[in-house]
Amino acid sequence: MKKWFWPVLLAVLFTVLSGLIHTEGLRSIDRSIGDFFYGLRSDSLTPAVNALAELGTTIGFVVVLLLTLVWTLVYLRNGRYAVWLTVSLVGGWLLNKGLKALYSRERPDLWDYLVVPDGYSFPSGNAMISAAFFGLIALLLLRSGRAGNRVWAVIVLLIILLIGVSRLYLGVHYASDIVGGFLAGAVIAEVCSWGAVRRRRK
Repeated sequence: MKKWFWPVLLAVLFTVLSGLIHTEGLRSIDRSIGDFFYGLRSDSLTPAVNALAELGTTIGFVVVLLLTLVWTLVYLRNGRYAVWLTVSLVGGWLLNKGLKALYSRERPDLWDYLVVPDGYSFPSGNAMISAAFFGLIALLLLRSGRAGNRVWAVIVLLIILLIGVSRLYLGVHYASDIVGGFLAGAVIAEVCSWGAVRRRRK
């Protein structure tokens, strides 16, 4: 299977989804999923969700980036990984800004916000940048060939999913925003992984 298959497929799925965001059918699905997470809110659960959501903020990304740079440069001695991890984070952020401006989807007004949202809604920046940056980390772990790293990759993928879900709980995104963010971010992660694991020709 050609290496470009998955990025192209993910990009096509994102394009299809973006074309449906203003349709009543998708709006109905978004409302139903949003209502479900709104019903899960509780005083005991909200602090934990807020703490998890911090991983998907600028501060959270920067902290994890610094830790991964130390890991790649000091422990692995792999400058290529360090460069492409940085590219995935910055590229995800820049592309998300462009996509938000392109689609200009307003934030949902169906549920009370538990945090103050910033900018347009589609695609979710937290979900997209998480999928791009943390997704690249997961891919590098999976492709390392070490069995133990696969467990860590699953944990990282779970963190990506939970960051997306946290945005639904907080009421600041539609479910389609999250899915769109995951799809676009996954494209970036996959493309950056090509650069990170590329072998030099002899």
